[in-house]
Amino acid sequence: MNRSKFFEKTDKDLISVFADDELNYWALKWGVSKETIKSAVKASGCNSVSKVYTYLINANKLRLS
Repeated sequence: MNRSKFFEKTDKDLISVFADDELNYWALKWGVSKETIKSAVKASGCNSVSKVYTYLINANKLRLS
């Protein structure tokens, strides 16, 4: 298995709370603050984009449009 392809694929599915550009992207995309993204990652116990998104919806931090 080509490890670089594995890491490239999974890196797109994760949110790095240490990278301001990623926090800015997701905060803007979801209409929340960077602090909200950080809190959601911590509270969900995972930095998976789908799990953080699900947490934010369940916590009523996002509105589905």
